[in-house]
Amino acid sequence: MIAPIPSPTWQPAAARVIPIVAPANLRTRGLVPEIVTLSWAPKNSADHFDFSLDLSAILDATGDHVAAIERVEIPTASGLPTQLAVLWSSIVNGLACIMLGGGAPGETDEIVVYVVTQQGRRLAPRILLAITTETDASIPTPAPTMTGGVPVPPNAIRLPSGLILTDDNGKPFLIA
Repeated sequence: MIAPIPSPTWQPAAARVIPIVAPANLRTRGLVPEIVTLSWAPKNSADHFDFSLDLSAILDATGDHVAAIERVEIPTASGLPTQLAVLWSSIVNGLACIMLGGGAPGETDEIVVYVVTQQGRRLAPRILLAITTETDASIPTPAPTMTGGVPVPPNAIRLPSGLILTDDNGKPFLIA
């Protein structure tokens, strides 16, 4: 399989990377494993922050790598401007990265990241994210977008003229 290509222009924040590991096989010993709740460090409602998942441990020794993020869902979001929103998602340096903005202060949202690997494995980890109430700004500033409101991930291919290279459907081409 093709290993991830490092991104020369942008690095995911190490403080907001969660490793996804295979659960211990305790059933063979007659034990029931604990359910571990995954959660990212809290964010302020006005912040735009990248949050990432590292699936290398769960894919260890398979020769497989993350190929794409199919979609990201926030089951509790109602679509209001003060709700947590996915601004973009992309694979950067082999990590499944998403940029989140907004969020209702004092709430804890659940995010489901649907990931597919090069060999066809599918994972859908659920992660909690608490939204803090440190400031009164509950509506974030808008994320960078192209014409038509398409969000611009940091690993989008930017032409020397400054324009973003896109496919026929208007989606930006990405440095994997």
